[in-house]
Amino acid sequence: MFQEGTGGRVSEFIHRGVIEGYYGPPYAHADRLWLVERLGRWGMNRFVYAPKDDPLHRAEWRTPYPGETMEEFAELVACGSKAGVDVGFALSPGLSIEYGSSADREALAGKLLAFRELGARFFGLALDDVPTALAHDGDRRAFRSLAHAHTELAHDLIRALGPDITLVLVPTDYMGTEPTAYLEELGSSLDPAIEVAWTGRTVVSPTIPRAEAERRAATLRRRLLLWDNVPVADGPMRPMLHLGPYRGRDAGLTAFASGALLNPMQHPRASALALRTAADFLRDPERYDPEVSWRNAARELGDGAPEAFTRFAAAHRFSCLSPDDRDAELEAAIREVREGHAPAQTLKTLLEDRLAAADALRRELADRALAAEIEPWIESHHRESRRMAAAAELLAVLEGDANRMAKGIAFLTMEGRLTRIAPSTCASYGPRRVVYPQFACLHDDAAAFGGDPVLFRDRCLADELVAFAEERALEALRA
Repeated sequence: MFQEGTGGRVSEFIHRGVIEGYYGPPYAHADRLWLVERLGRWGMNRFVYAPKDDPLHRAEWRTPYPGETMEEFAELVACGSKAGVDVGFALSPGLSIEYGSSADREALAGKLLAFRELGARFFGLALDDVPTALAHDGDRRAFRSLAHAHTELAHDLIRALGPDITLVLVPTDYMGTEPTAYLEELGSSLDPAIEVAWTGRTVVSPTIPRAEAERRAATLRRRLLLWDNVPVADGPMRPMLHLGPYRGRDAGLTAFASGALLNPMQHPRASALALRTAADFLRDPERYDPEVSWRNAARELGDGAPEAFTRFAAAHRFSCLSPDDRDAELEAAIREVREGHAPAQTLKTLLEDRLAAADALRRELADRALAAEIEPWIESHHRESRRMAAAAELLAVLEGDANRMAKGIAFLTMEGRLTRIAPSTCASYGPRRVVYPQFACLHDDAAAFGGDPVLFRDRCLADELVAFAEERALEALRA
């Protein structure tokens, strides 16, 4: 699909943007302004405010936002208008709402109408991560099912908010491919104009194939709006810094998805690397090259220290989307050394570059807010690089013509150096352990993980190199 008269491409995805929907500290107002401006620059057109840990979004959804916060929201909407980004707002009332209560419905509609008065026209009704059955006696009398209650509430909001708005329903069954009675009823009774969100076959979907989207779209009888949990790193994923490219999404999704809203990490500047690559995919999925896009994004975000930032980011690409990506260049070199095809000096040279990255990022990275966000991982990256450098030094001695005593001293020297490098809770070069919440069903009596990996253990490249060096040393020194 091409834009007439310009030669440029127009995306077939209607919605292309970000939903601030993670569990953790919400973004600062300045960070939202920064992100919305860049979304527009990258060709994205949506930003939705929905942070789970904002009490007034979820736990205390009935309470109006104070005037100062509404002034900030007004500035955000205006910033979005200037950048070509529709700023929307979602509320998540499902933990406590009584669906049949006129007071609750009026409170919900009134709170969203206040955002409409600011100029917002994109709204979300988030009913995810809530009880999977009606909780109130009055609701059990008034509605035949949870889907019936959700449909009626969504229709009530459409009437209250008026024309020219987009409403997105995040359903309680928001992931998976199997049809459920809840989804079948939504599909048959929900106004076709209401968008319905879907995260893929699981919570953080490693891939989203066209066939899986087609199946869910058939159940809901409409194109899906992907709530894509990338590059989010909340809950048990917090040790990770997901700096890999957007990948694993089928170019053919345009037939069954109206667009995608990515859920970022609680680190807005660091999230921009994955978001920048996603913008390229959503603009032109058929021509998208994740590696070219990633390199371009790393150079842009690493302004001032582009080479150091790219080396640093390469060690933080691991996620369930890329579980074998822990710094591909370094890992290939380690493999060559292990197989006897390259000398340990190769590793020493590569690790010298990685050891230099910390100082370069701290001194030269132009975006000081980004430097502050990633500082815990800069430190982790430097520590793990030091551990690998110690292992490479030992391997170089073992390869040489040193006598056995010298090799023994080299082994003990490495072990001593390792004791002086404190462990980090942040993961660099892959995790020692991390859990991804890969549920395929969230019903109280049927919750289950799907077939995608949940627990990753012993995936740190530094540990693997140290263990290899230790094995080589022990082999060389055994009588």
